[in-house]
Amino acid sequence: MGGGQNETPRGWQADTGKGNRYANAAGAWTIAQLKGRAKRAGLYQVTPEGGEPFTIEATGREAWALDRLLTAGPKGCTPIDQPAPRWSAYVHKLRKRGVPIKTVTEAHGGPYSGTHGRYVLRADVQKGGAA
Repeated sequence: MGGGQNETPRGWQADTGKGNRYANAAGAWTIAQLKGRAKRAGLYQVTPEGGEPFTIEATGREAWALDRLLTAGPKGCTPIDQPAPRWSAYVHKLRKRGVPIKTVTEAHGGPYSGTHGRYVLRADVQKGGAA
């Protein structure tokens, strides 16, 4: 065999089984993924304070963030409590869809003291709204 493309000098792939990541024999670690749609999706019935109820379909990280806000309740949540790479972007997208979310600025101490945002849902939201 030439070119070295299919050979490993030390043979570690044969030792650890990493050469065939897509095997489907018994005991292999291939994991099925959803195709063509976000892995997390759902309908949400949103009723703003003093407003008309409406339904949105949230997918992906927007649905994840909305689920976290629902779970947190009136105390809200922060990127410190619920780590995610782009909380502000998820909140921005949900606000563009009409979901009222308040940002409360809080100070934090420590070696990297500063401020962070706490996001609080300002509507009654029910998962599984009408289509």
